[in-house]
Amino acid sequence: MSRSAILLARLLVAGALFTPLLQGQSRFDLREVAWTIAPDPGGDAIAMKMQLAPLQARERMVLRIPLWRPGSYRYDAFQDRISGLRAIDQDGQDRAILALDPRTWEIETSGVTALTVSYQLAVENDAEDGAAPAVHLNGPMTFLYLEDARELPHSLRVDLPRDWDIASGHRVDPAEPKVRRAPNYDVFVDCPIALGALERHGFVAHGRPFEIVLLGKLPTEAQFPRADWIETVRTISEAAYDVVGDFPFDRYVYLFLFNDIGGGYGLEHLNSTTIAWNHRMIKAGQTVGLESVTAHEFFHLWNVKRIRPSQLGPFDYSTDVRTKDLWWLEGVTSYYNDVILQRAGLRAEENWFWESQAQNFRNVLAQPGYGLVSPERSSWTVWEPNARTRISYYDQGQALGLLLDAKIRIETGNRRSLDDVVRFLHRWVDYPDAGYRPGDLERAIRAVTGWDCTAFFDRYVAGLVDLPWEEVLPQAGLDVIYRRAGEPVLGFSLADGMEVEVAETSTAYEAGLRSGDRLVAVGGRKVADKSELLAVLRDLGEAEEVEVEIRRSGSRRKIGVPVRTRTRPVFRIAPAADASAAQAAIRDGILRGEPGGV
Repeated sequence: MSRSAILLARLLVAGALFTPLLQGQSRFDLREVAWTIAPDPGGDAIAMKMQLAPLQARERMVLRIPLWRPGSYRYDAFQDRISGLRAIDQDGQDRAILALDPRTWEIETSGVTALTVSYQLAVENDAEDGAAPAVHLNGPMTFLYLEDARELPHSLRVDLPRDWDIASGHRVDPAEPKVRRAPNYDVFVDCPIALGALERHGFVAHGRPFEIVLLGKLPTEAQFPRADWIETVRTISEAAYDVVGDFPFDRYVYLFLFNDIGGGYGLEHLNSTTIAWNHRMIKAGQTVGLESVTAHEFFHLWNVKRIRPSQLGPFDYSTDVRTKDLWWLEGVTSYYNDVILQRAGLRAEENWFWESQAQNFRNVLAQPGYGLVSPERSSWTVWEPNARTRISYYDQGQALGLLLDAKIRIETGNRRSLDDVVRFLHRWVDYPDAGYRPGDLERAIRAVTGWDCTAFFDRYVAGLVDLPWEEVLPQAGLDVIYRRAGEPVLGFSLADGMEVEVAETSTAYEAGLRSGDRLVAVGGRKVADKSELLAVLRDLGEAEEVEVEIRRSGSRRKIGVPVRTRTRPVFRIAPAADASAAQAAIRDGILRGEPGGV
């Protein structure tokens, strides 16, 4: 090839590379997305302003509002809060805006070097009538994004009305205290914002400052003693630290919004959480549920925000984002909110923890999707709710959390626990790098404990096999009573010494059995303990009546007892009185966090 031909080829290649830069964003183009917001003093709207400069050689620009918000796996219509959208260039000229769909807008930007996008955002004022406003902003439903600027730094300036305050997890610029900064859009919108009349409290734990912000329809001091609540939140935070072993933030902000919500909810963030709770419940002194959701959302700062699958960050806000692991992300977190409350000493009732886990599984059994939808499947299909096969991955995952914790302790002689797996995952999934891949949860468990959990995951996470309560929990010093719906029942129970207990309203009583009778045999098979009775019951099949032999007043009698079918399941967990020392150590280790994490 001649020298001139080589030079021409190089110019053609350079032109091919340079043309897209001129058509889109050049390396000298936009370096930051700057926001200014100005709340209306009445607390019903906020003037939003997005400044984009410098711009170079852009013919068009596409802006979007997210279709969903992380932590809430469903579509939403955030665009309905937006009105008066305008785009004004450096010369003060309005630029044409074309709605591509209800949540996407194309702006004509030929010759534009700077652009200001503005709109009005309708918001809720959650304060009492006549009181100073209280407004809560969730980032994805508030701020538009430019697709090719999502990885750029974002800044926020807030022009507050007189006597208003602001709280958020954003980092304050030390050189400009009125400006808050974030490294990209994901982090920017991950910090919820409280505006208006705010009540502030705080504490320090393990060298980290914590802020507690109360807003909305606030209870009185008598209804909600502040010092007690601050101590409760501190205790929860420190108990969670003991599980994982560090605080991965410089500062943490709890936003507690008391409003007219029916019940309550929480949403997790990297260094903050919003927890909304019905103000009437709080004013009536009902804080048990608030404690639980506080522990849940705080534990999410590790499990979900940092221990996360690759799909959950960086986020795609334009479509559904699916993972098969919500049972772990939400359900195991639900297990740990109970662990945290127990270890923090906030639940004084004897056996509260075991009854809470049993009640959770009773909830699982009562849902229409039980036996039809696996934990993996319920995680994947949350975007397509179906009332006929509904089942909660929260509840499924909480049950799996207890079984995994117990099984790991059993397999390792109580030298390792689920706490160790969480600690490992927190250090291995190195946020903000990409999250873990499919199969990494199983690999992490094996790496930490040596237990090959593949069969467990195949059966109980991906599959529909009934959970192995009766196999696992007795090895952890726990008694399990699990009676399935559809099983045969005889209408009586057994006390110690094979003594019959029978209600006068039961069919067994009508047949002739009496409390105090001592059971000898059922269906011609001798029965020496409860487990043998259960084995006989499982073999009854569809028999309508069975012969029950009992001893009464020194003589034996045979009575024909009707066989009925159990209409509802029974499930209970309790400490076993006859547990060995090793089994009791596993049971008590779950409650106390022993052995300590490695």
